[in-house]
Amino acid sequence: MVKRAFAALLCLVNGLLIPVNLWAENAGNSANHGVILQYHHIATGTPPSTSLAPEVFRRHLEILKQGGFSVLPLPKLVAALQEHRPLPDRAVVITFDDAYDDIAQQAAPMLEQFGFPYTIFVSTDFVDRKQPGYMTWDQLRGLQAKGANLANHTRSHLHLLRKPDALSQKQWLQALREEIDGAEQRIQAETGEHWRYLAYPYGEADAAVIKAVTSWGYLGFGQQSGAVNKTLLNSGMAPRYPFNQSYQDLDDFRVKASSLPLPLKKETFPGWVFDEPVQPELILALSTQRELKGQLNCYASGQGAIPLRMQADNVVVVQVSKPIPVGRSRYNCTLPVAGQPGRYHWHSRMWIRKRDDGSWYPEP
Repeated sequence: MVKRAFAALLCLVNGLLIPVNLWAENAGNSANHGVILQYHHIATGTPPSTSLAPEVFRRHLEILKQGGFSVLPLPKLVAALQEHRPLPDRAVVITFDDAYDDIAQQAAPMLEQFGFPYTIFVSTDFVDRKQPGYMTWDQLRGLQAKGANLANHTRSHLHLLRKPDALSQKQWLQALREEIDGAEQRIQAETGEHWRYLAYPYGEADAAVIKAVTSWGYLGFGQQSGAVNKTLLNSGMAPRYPFNQSYQDLDDFRVKASSLPLPLKKETFPGWVFDEPVQPELILALSTQRELKGQLNCYASGQGAIPLRMQADNVVVVQVSKPIPVGRSRYNCTLPVAGQPGRYHWHSRMWIRKRDDGSWYPEP
């Protein structure tokens, strides 16, 4: 069940130690955290890596309705976390990336039936061009009128890390700002919504991009798994659980939807993007006083369980025994929630590895 799902989880890599200071609550006894779910297509016949069958999506909604979850609008979750206001336990947000038209045709009627709010992150150029397979502004306004929120997924869904050689870093960041601000302006002009929430295309970003996006006044949302608290929300790469044809196990969905953030004081890792074989070392300093050996488990794509090195003061070193694969991957670490069988603290660290010659891998 849980172990079976974890065995398929991903992994990745880049240079320079980056300490991240994290305050984590005693999440099992408080409600200052939530879970953000991420979908693309709700359809069959579309790419498996970005698709979930409508019947499976309906089962997700049934689990949320029957399982004691509170499905909230993304702005409500963000405001509660930012303002230290309490949230209901098992607070969940539903999001979609790209504004595909099957969201309107398949997902929206089900969401309306269940009375669940949701957010669509829109890549505005495709909507402006009336690209086949994408919603129109009229469709988006129609969903907005029924309770959907609309947010930013850049204008053209470009890879934010793939700077052309001809551009300086300054020029590239200016181009990215035009992409992001341009999408925000189009969404505001067409719908009046102006949340300054950005879902990174492909879930890709690095420290420089995150710093820039944050300085421009946006909250960034990634595609790495895990629950979210205020610190993770403000990290510039808030976690969301992605679901596609590879993640159809309903027990796995229940575990993820009911997860809590890992109780972290500090996280240190060697960067985001790597252009050579690497075994990235992730150092986690946990705020809990619990015995971690045999309880904390971490997994990497293609390698399964990662051996952990336990140090003093609940510091754990996580490092794979073989280099991470080319592409996007991650380490995922889980810790059972004390006194709540079947619930886990969950934390994910994303890595991105280029090909050995330094070139970018093609998208599948």
